[in-house]
Amino acid sequence: MSGSRRRLRPEDRRALILTAGAAVFADAGYDRATMRAVATAAGITTPVLYDHFASKAELYAALVTREADDLITRWERVGEEVAGAGGSTEDVFRRTIDEIYRWIEANPTGWRMIFLDSPSDPAVAEAHRQRQERATEVLAEQFGRVSGLRLSVALERDRADRFLADAAKWTVNAIAAWWWANRDLSREQVVELTADLLWRGLAEVTADE
Repeated sequence: MSGSRRRLRPEDRRALILTAGAAVFADAGYDRATMRAVATAAGITTPVLYDHFASKAELYAALVTREADDLITRWERVGEEVAGAGGSTEDVFRRTIDEIYRWIEANPTGWRMIFLDSPSDPAVAEAHRQRQERATEVLAEQFGRVSGLRLSVALERDRADRFLADAAKWTVNAIAAWWWANRDLSREQVVELTADLLWRGLAEVTADE
């Protein structure tokens, strides 16, 4: 067996580091995690780690972006599939909520990073802000597919879509954080609780004339 080791491509090395970083942050939390621990978990030296990420905050921000993008892409796709198949607004709502919580249930590291931990480092805060903005944009597009909105206050349609998107997003964010401390409840139960809180109002707002 040759003593030489195959050299990883930069993108493969970066992916390996991100996987190792996710495990270290999940175990230790942001404040207690160290770059040395990440390097050890990735099987590389600390200088090699710094070749890819200049700081712990930069690494964490990259992970927040990766995890949030994966979640947003998943529920965006589900919403489009249900709507494209002729599903009702309620069908889209329930399937989207279920997909969000299904992802959370299977991905506790991402769950903690996106909905629980909020490091104050500017790079991490900016990553959170950008992903939250993208989530609002995607949700607003989904509300935009509803033929009409019945709001008590007259708002331009784009503004109304973003209002509903932000309200729904932050409500789901809060429920996701609450679920972390109430893990005895099943995903199905949390979906129903979310529907109790959100859908009853949205059903009236999005009802066909």
